[in-house]
Amino acid sequence: MTRAPFSSLRVRLMGFVLVALIPALVVMLYSADEQKRVDTAYIRENLLRLTWLHAREEGRLLDGTRQVLTVLAQYRRMHEGDPRACSAYFASLLEEFQRYANFGAVGPDGEVLCSALPLHLSVNVRESPWFREVMESGVFVPGGFQVEAISGKPALILASPVRDATGAAREAVFAAIELSWLNRFDFYRDARLPAGSTLTQIDDRGIVLSHQPSPQSWVGRPLPVPDLMNEILKRKRGLFLADNGEGTPYLYAYEPLLNGAKTREVYLILGEPKATVFAFSRRLLTRSFLWLGIGAALALVVAWFAADIFLLRRVMSLLTTTRRLTVGDLAARTGSAYREGELGELERAFDEMAATLQKNEGERARADEELRNSYRQLRDLSRYLQTAREEERTRIAREIHDELGQGLTALKMDLSWLKKRLLPKPEGLHDKAASMEGLIDATIQTVQRLSGELRPGILDDLGLAAAIQWQAEEFQKRTGTPCEVTLGPEDISLDRDRSTAVFRIFQEALTNVARHAGATEVAASLEEREGNVVLKVQDNGRGIKREETSSPTSFGLIGIGERVHSLGGKVNIIGVENKGTTIAVTIPLAAAENANDQDTRR
Repeated sequence: MTRAPFSSLRVRLMGFVLVALIPALVVMLYSADEQKRVDTAYIRENLLRLTWLHAREEGRLLDGTRQVLTVLAQYRRMHEGDPRACSAYFASLLEEFQRYANFGAVGPDGEVLCSALPLHLSVNVRESPWFREVMESGVFVPGGFQVEAISGKPALILASPVRDATGAAREAVFAAIELSWLNRFDFYRDARLPAGSTLTQIDDRGIVLSHQPSPQSWVGRPLPVPDLMNEILKRKRGLFLADNGEGTPYLYAYEPLLNGAKTREVYLILGEPKATVFAFSRRLLTRSFLWLGIGAALALVVAWFAADIFLLRRVMSLLTTTRRLTVGDLAARTGSAYREGELGELERAFDEMAATLQKNEGERARADEELRNSYRQLRDLSRYLQTAREEERTRIAREIHDELGQGLTALKMDLSWLKKRLLPKPEGLHDKAASMEGLIDATIQTVQRLSGELRPGILDDLGLAAAIQWQAEEFQKRTGTPCEVTLGPEDISLDRDRSTAVFRIFQEALTNVARHAGATEVAASLEEREGNVVLKVQDNGRGIKREETSSPTSFGLIGIGERVHSLGGKVNIIGVENKGTTIAVTIPLAAAENANDQDTRR
């Protein structure tokens, strides 16, 4: 027989040794997890520092731009009627401040009045959010990213109002900062970030404002990690693990950039390859696994040989003795010296158990023999009582039919003779005689019914099939429940005992239907099949329960079982709730044939 992988005691001991190493494994994994937390906190710390530096630099850029726009607004108040001079002045400023893509002034209807860059066509910006906001609020507005209408370059638009004498905004001046200028902040190199790291600045629409390294392929385009953008808009700050769009897992830390621009949300994203972030924790975990594996190997080697010396040899002795007991050698003993310790106690208790088992086995064998003898006697007694009861029923039925039936018939004849000789005058005597004659007829019918119930003569005269059909008709008359009978060959060869047993089983089955089933239809069949006679009774009642078939108080079913067992047959009782019960009895014909052969030889 093939052993299960963990059935060996030695293997289980090895397993216990490994289980003992689990706390060390847990501590090792916990340390590695803590190191991951430290690595994660480090990237957040780097991001916060870089966010502060970015905010500081952008704050300076915004302050400088505000001052430039203030100068432009003053110039427009003084030279509002000369577009050429305005454009020339703005162009001179653009040459001085190279971080800007353009300067311009916009009228109240959104029409660009003058620009540092030449205006080849009329340009109107009244639909731009920054223009509407600066005209409505009348204050400096740091707008968002857009492609600047005149230069055609990606830029950040900042605007300031030009007020009239009453202080109302009559037009606006704007400055467009090239996004490429934002990438000139050399934070990436100063932060000493690991290889493969990225530093990205985006607005609330996901447009990349700056990206280090390689800003050329990123700036002015949507962030190529849409899941990251959704996470940023939902949580504002935190960590997120995502694919960088090129198949490499990155850990991104993101934080809002506090640059003083209330109308523009900007986020700074520090991305590092996941493999780089957790490289140290992985090395730490690998070294820990290595040392743990070496320790486990040494512990397993020691446990392997120690188990054989101190435990397995004595256990194998117990196992050998157990196998001898298993095959019936109750005299088997371990023969050990019963040394100190749990195994010594186990060996002593095992030998004492074997001795007690040997003694009890002898007593049990004697008790079993007595029980078998008693069982055989009870079976024989049951068969004898059934035979004696049938014989007694037959004798009583015959005496009732012959003696009592004949006497009543003679009494009826004498009463008929007397009626014929009574004078017509006394009418009361004629009535009395008629009443007595009716009573005698009823008594004769009762005698015939009792005689048939005790032992139906049709069973002896016409055979089992006819008796089954007669009993079904009697059941239908008595209960009003239809009973359909299907009979096989009418010349089924059964001896007297088997015919009687099958008939009594059929009677008991119908009695159970009438008492317990609550059925509206009953179907019965009797047939000969493969050397057996098969009786089946099926109803559509409530269905017998499994526990009822084995109940010690179900005397009718017990009687059916005893009759079938005494004839070497089988009985099967199946109940389906609310669908009925089926009783199928199979009795072999072999004994009937043997009996017929013996009668013939006699």
